[in-house]
Amino acid sequence: MKSQISAEVLADGPDRSMTSATTADSGSCGRNRSGTIVDRFFAVSLLLMLGTSFVTLASTGKLDIVSVTLIFIALGVRLWGYSSGRNLQISSETVTRLAILYIPFFILDFLVLSAGATPLESMLYATIHLVLFAAVTKVFSAVTRRDCAYLAALSLLMVLAAAVLTINTTFLAFLTLYVLFAISTLISYEIKRSIETSRRSAPARLASPGGRLGVERALVRTAAGLGLGTLATASLFFFVIPRYRSGYLTGLGTHPENITGFSDNVTLGDLSRIMRSGTVVFRVLPEDNLHDYSGVKWRGVALDSFDGRHWYNDNTQQTAVQPVASDRFMLPREPGARNRPEKTLRYKVLLSPISSDVVFAAPWPRLITGRMHLLSVDGTDSLRDTRYALSSLQYEVVSQVGLPSPSILKTAPDGYSREIRLLYLRLPPKLDPRIKTLAEKVTSPAANNYDRAVQVRNYLRDNFGYTLQEQAVDPSDPLGSFLFATRKGYCEYFASAMAVMLRTIGIPARLVNGFQTGSYNHFGKDFVVRARDAHSWVEVYFPGYGWIPFDPTPPDPRPVVPSDLDDYMDAVTLFWSEWIVNYDFSHQLRLAAEVEVQSHEIQSDVGHQFHRLRDQTAGLALKLEAGLVAHKLLLLLFLLGSAAGGILTGGDWRPRELKFIWSLNFRQSERPLSVEEATFSYGRFLNVLRRKGYRKLPSETPEEFARRIGPPLLRDAAQEFTRLYNAARYGGKRPSLPVVRDTLKRISAASGQANFAG
Repeated sequence: MKSQISAEVLADGPDRSMTSATTADSGSCGRNRSGTIVDRFFAVSLLLMLGTSFVTLASTGKLDIVSVTLIFIALGVRLWGYSSGRNLQISSETVTRLAILYIPFFILDFLVLSAGATPLESMLYATIHLVLFAAVTKVFSAVTRRDCAYLAALSLLMVLAAAVLTINTTFLAFLTLYVLFAISTLISYEIKRSIETSRRSAPARLASPGGRLGVERALVRTAAGLGLGTLATASLFFFVIPRYRSGYLTGLGTHPENITGFSDNVTLGDLSRIMRSGTVVFRVLPEDNLHDYSGVKWRGVALDSFDGRHWYNDNTQQTAVQPVASDRFMLPREPGARNRPEKTLRYKVLLSPISSDVVFAAPWPRLITGRMHLLSVDGTDSLRDTRYALSSLQYEVVSQVGLPSPSILKTAPDGYSREIRLLYLRLPPKLDPRIKTLAEKVTSPAANNYDRAVQVRNYLRDNFGYTLQEQAVDPSDPLGSFLFATRKGYCEYFASAMAVMLRTIGIPARLVNGFQTGSYNHFGKDFVVRARDAHSWVEVYFPGYGWIPFDPTPPDPRPVVPSDLDDYMDAVTLFWSEWIVNYDFSHQLRLAAEVEVQSHEIQSDVGHQFHRLRDQTAGLALKLEAGLVAHKLLLLLFLLGSAAGGILTGGDWRPRELKFIWSLNFRQSERPLSVEEATFSYGRFLNVLRRKGYRKLPSETPEEFARRIGPPLLRDAAQEFTRLYNAARYGGKRPSLPVVRDTLKRISAASGQANFAG
């Protein structure tokens, strides 16, 4: 595309000369109504580019509401001034005063207003506010080309800040728009600069509004094409160029979110964090059969102590897990694991930035592969990344989820070690005595501890209701209120009731906080675990087999089922997180391997289809051969008829010409030739002479061609036929068929082809 476009085509104002570059530059960003089409297109593109960059930054959710509101108002006022032709620019002196006043405000912003977790984070937010301030002042004071360049640079800084502050998929959409507007701005600026520096006048307006619209549409199409091409090329480079993840700015600006319904301790009666939130906490990409994940829960932390209202963990000592290889951690096997059946699950976890260092996995994890900062395990077999950087994390897990059968657990001994009794049989000092009486009554039919645990679980499931609505619970005795008054609650009440009831009858139990399986996304091929999937259940200890999970909570009567649109959008988010945010060299190796496998599969499929087509063609040929052999007589007649027709028509099978040949050779009619038949006869005439080596040139007339023929006898016959042809084709007197036939016979005889007519 040529950047030099004539001013005559693009001008839309009165005659004026651009003899001074300074004069042209002074109206680059400030004027609205006067100027060329490209001037206006450039101004609009630059404003949209700046607005898109700010919206991109605001979409991260990390800006304060005051900044967002003020910038939106400023951009809206500037856009209104541009559309209405009002001069809303401020002087350079005013800009200087504002800049001087902002210096102490920047220091205050860094020290107080934007105070973050680290000085670097505080500096980031204070700098963002500075960039926004500079952008607003430049929008209202831009006059020269340099001002326009400053605005473009400020918009780029806002996009870069947004890239640091977010990992959401919305960034991709806004980035695409930003690239399109940026290319549109650069193209129109280059055209505008070329016109201004050409020092040529613009003597006339566009002839019609359609010309202006045509230029603008051409610029839009060009910008869109280049923008999409740039994104496609950049995407190719992104996936091909080797990439290594580093810790630079990792997690900066990515504030962790409190997980609704999950924490490292449990307070009964606290509904402030129990909400039906759809926030995605993590995703699980299974490598096994989906049926193997039915009922699997993602274990977070186990809590061993209960004071009547709070569950917490006394056993907080952390033991570091040393990696057996780079980013590979082999976890110690818990007591009783060797007596359980082998059932392995292999899966990948994509954990969102959260305010907890808990590592979620299906019980019981044996191998974890991931970039853990410091993986540790405590006395309750809970996993933590104690140097968690409050950023997204992905890791692969191999878990052994096999459980002994009920018949085996029924035979488990009931003798517990001193450590287990001291830790997991403790009860609150002021426990409602009715709880123990209820537990003894419910478990009276059972003969072993497994049946007793099942009896308590079923009793709670069948006789109590699940609800997230706040109940009239006595804050001093929430568990007693749940069991004997409200009889409704959420999972933490059910799990607490079962664990305490079992402890009152001498069965070690503890409460576990984690998440349910989640909903399977058929588009993304993953389990999506959201905040509303947070769950509490119970683990009961059986000597020789370890801790066995029990879930006493009845099903939610109002489950939230994600729609197809939710699944589709979440699949897009999964792709963004897996292949953009976490894309590194290992992903490149995986992508290359998948491409190689797919290419081999395509080659194999193409080869298979080719062999199949070849076999089908061979079979069809055999059937055709058998059909021809079976109908030899009909085939012979068809071939003879085709040969006779070819001889009669000279290879031309058009029906009208065939009829003319038949009349010329066999009919004795005295009727004159029609115009169409005259054309057919001249074609026969040319065929005869072509065989003798005489070819009519396209530039020759029929008379010129006839005079060029050498032998006198043949030339005379050719000239006579030409006169007959012209008379029939263009004259009023048309020769009859016999005359034409005799003339063609003389030509044939003169050319050595006496049997031409026959």
